Amino acid sequence: MLRPDTERASLRMESIWMEAENRIIQDIVRRIKKNGHITSTADYQINRLIELGKSREEIESILKSRLDATWLQMFKLYDDIAEWQYVRNKDIYEQVNREFVPPEENEWLMQLSESVKAQTMDELKNISRSYGFTVDINGKKVFTPFADYYQRYVDAAIMDILSGGYDYNTVLRRVVAQMTNSGLRTVDYDSGWSNRTPVAVRRAFMTGVGQITGKINEHNAKMLNTDYYEVSWHPSARPSHRAWQGKVYSYKQLVEICGLGTGPGLCGWNCYHEYYPFIPGVSERLYTDEWLAEQNRKEEQTREWHGKQLDAYGITQQQRRMETAMRAQRSKIAALKQGDYDRGKLILERAKYRGQLYEYVVFCNKMGVKQQRERIYMDMLGRIA
Repeated sequence: MLRPDTERASLRMESIWMEAENRIIQDIVRRIKKNGHITSTADYQINRLIELGKSREEIESILKSRLDATWLQMFKLYDDIAEWQYVRNKDIYEQVNREFVPPEENEWLMQLSESVKAQTMDELKNISRSYGFTVDINGKKVFTPFADYYQRYVDAAIMDILSGGYDYNTVLRRVVAQMTNSGLRTVDYDSGWSNRTPVAVRRAFMTGVGQITGKINEHNAKMLNTDYYEVSWHPSARPSHRAWQGKVYSYKQLVEICGLGTGPGLCGWNCYHEYYPFIPGVSERLYTDEWLAEQNRKEEQTREWHGKQLDAYGITQQQRRMETAMRAQRSKIAALKQGDYDRGKLILERAKYRGQLYEYVVFCNKMGVKQQRERIYMDMLGRIA
């Protein structure tokens, strides 16, 4: 069985949410464009009750359909990961003369998979209940659910047009900038913390993957009567993870040295490391200390970019920031096109995007890293410039 491609799957799920976000932004712009031509405030109020009330249901329908697609894809991958992580230890069971129970007959494995599915689906349900925008009010970022956004900010934009105080292009530019700069959000109401929705979906997915992987390997280690684990290695790891990746630890050391169970540690926030059962005298290490030391030396070397020295991790982070900025610019251009924006301004925004893309190519070539344009184009907006 081939190892499931969790990275590609997580990007696909993030893409589903970005597509929904862009559709919502363009729908709002379309409504401003349509309502901006109303000549009577009374007619506007009547139409607002009909159209803006209905639009919320339409938006919820869009998100619900996207979530259903995400759940199906995510749950299928969870099953694949559970089977792969479990079966990969079959040879070790045979070496130590332990009975290997097939995955389809292992009740514990099936219960674990179902519990992780339920937990991560609850997180995604919370996203559907609390989506909205953050807006700038007197220099302070304030979270605004969609109902409030429509009633307060879209209404205000239309009223600005109706009052004659602002021209159509000025209002449209302001609203488009608000939305593309903040994006769809989700809020953890217990702590007040918020994240962009695609980021929250990706985190929920990766958290589920990490839970399945860790619990299965801890279960297998117990069945194999070993307390040792080998931590995986991957390039461009964050410096704090670079120090301990690729080595063998006891479970206590995983907690004390690698930070297992904490946000910044092993299998924490955006961590791609895994840990596998290791039996001294039977298992062979995948990475020698000499090889790890050489890789660390290479990854600690820096290259200069706009006056900053970036190591391997810093280069990856800068690449992600550039891709995020280009997706935001693409969304802005698509929204402006929906609103029949001033052609001169649209040309300038397209030129800015082409400049971003050119700088991205220069950066990747200079840093010696592969371009990952699929991260730019996963918004499904097609050709923008």
